[in-house]
Amino acid sequence: MKDLIKIINEEIKKAYVANGYDPTYAYISVSGFPDLADYQINTCFNLAKILKKNPLDVASEIASIIKDISIDGIKVFENVEPSKPGFVNLKINNLLLSTYMSEVVTDEKLGIDKVYISDNNLPKGILLDYGGANVAKPLHVGHLRVAVIGEALKRLYNRLSIKTIADVHLGDYGLQMGLVIEELKDEGKLQDFTISDLEIVYPKASLRAKGDKTKGIEPDIEFNSRAHESTKKLQDNIEPELSIWKKILEISIEDLKKRYAELNVSFDYYYGESTVKDIMGPMVDDFIKSGIAYESDGAYVIDVKEDTDKKEMPPCIVRKSDGAVLYATSDLATIKFREENFDVDEYVYVVDKRQSLHLEQCFRAAKIAGLVKGDKKLMHVAVGTMNGPDGKPFKSRDGGVVKLETLINEAKEKAKVALKENDRSIDESDIEKIAKIIAIAALKYGDLSNSPTRDYNFSIDKFLSFQGNTGPYILYTLVRIKSIYEKMSLGNVSTKKDVVVRSIQSGKVSFDSVIHKLLLKAIRYKDILLEAYKSYDPSVICKYIYELSNDFNSFYHEHSIINESDSEKKSFYIFILDIVDKIVRDALSILAIDVPDRM
Repeated sequence: MKDLIKIINEEIKKAYVANGYDPTYAYISVSGFPDLADYQINTCFNLAKILKKNPLDVASEIASIIKDISIDGIKVFENVEPSKPGFVNLKINNLLLSTYMSEVVTDEKLGIDKVYISDNNLPKGILLDYGGANVAKPLHVGHLRVAVIGEALKRLYNRLSIKTIADVHLGDYGLQMGLVIEELKDEGKLQDFTISDLEIVYPKASLRAKGDKTKGIEPDIEFNSRAHESTKKLQDNIEPELSIWKKILEISIEDLKKRYAELNVSFDYYYGESTVKDIMGPMVDDFIKSGIAYESDGAYVIDVKEDTDKKEMPPCIVRKSDGAVLYATSDLATIKFREENFDVDEYVYVVDKRQSLHLEQCFRAAKIAGLVKGDKKLMHVAVGTMNGPDGKPFKSRDGGVVKLETLINEAKEKAKVALKENDRSIDESDIEKIAKIIAIAALKYGDLSNSPTRDYNFSIDKFLSFQGNTGPYILYTLVRIKSIYEKMSLGNVSTKKDVVVRSIQSGKVSFDSVIHKLLLKAIRYKDILLEAYKSYDPSVICKYIYELSNDFNSFYHEHSIINESDSEKKSFYIFILDIVDKIVRDALSILAIDVPDRM
């Protein structure tokens, strides 16, 4: 289905051509003054220069030739008015808005079909790298943002019929594995250990290796030596280190899948650094042989500096002086692996913004080395940090990193209290399930409503509020609509196009500013998804459904829906309900947020 504004622009172009005006300038833009107009024509100044006329005179001429254009027998504009110093203000006909939206809401894909996708020239395939969890460690609050943003982008691409491949890119190799293996040996748990054991072992091993000067703990040199030796054995596929590592991996991935599933997050592949362990050495050798990598202080580097750089861009180190590889080597090998195994047009990395320099070096090195084609896009969605109320990185009361499971449980308990205060009739048996849906929605929406690059201060109480731009407010809007449906006797009321048109033409439907604003916002849903796609920013969707929900709630408070006796009015009101319900539910499915039956 074509976008309504595109259809309108096509009709305006016809009018321009018929009257001798350059159709290049025949398009409308969203008005910067919504109280005055829905849309504007802002190109009269350009035409005035060409025609050597006063811009206001040109605006008056343009207004006269487009004021009576129609689509399928329906007049496009309710009002067309030239305005100083040279604009044309436009108000779209409510009947046109309504008939167009009646086609949208009865379409399974809400009009986002092959025609729309083709018109916007979207790519065929995108690989997303997000999650970045480490094996043997539980998910913590630091993993929340990249997981929910990455999942929302993946679902957005799928909604736009773009094929996606999602890879969690596990931290499953290197010295950290040697440390865990040696700690398991010391604990005597090589044969029978669980994820709970690993959650204890990992921090103990890390503390032994690094020490803690604040607590007077010195690094354990002997333990570090054994960990390095164990890591080397693992890399050489020697037993028992290899089998221990495989079990760590198996247990960790099983737990990660469970934790991610709670967030409605999933991946196609749980590949990790180990996937490319055999690629790295030969790849670097090829870099050296071809002259792409050169020696610098014993190490091998790729120069990635460009003439346009305004900041220092260090070379990308691909092999240390002792022969060891680095994260950059692993990331380059991962790009090589992906190019050889997946057919995609673009790579999207949803990763902490503190990795921006590292990823820019890798992306440039990948292009220089020919690992990816020159025109293929490598995009870093740089994710900001989730901070505590004090503006500092979010920590537990004892100063440690907060486990994601702990955060969800805390939010769930608070949601239970809010539920009981809001609706005392909810059965105790339902509260647990509903509270968890609301808690996760609050956490995810609270995160997604912020631009990915922005650092924000986390507040459970704010995120769980039923007022303002929050998850519970959006959910409550849908629950309210469901409740209205249940309380109404719908009879033969329909939201099909002919019924909607008939209800409008009866003259009984009054198009006040609230309804007009809602319809105007509803036609923009497809554009909003496209904007979110282009900006790599799910917060665009959050802002939109918050505004649409606000418009609906204004409509709800100003119109008697349930008790409306006139069938034609009722038909139109249900049509409004249908629009909001379908669009908001569709948007929440993109954001991977579930909706409870009641709140």
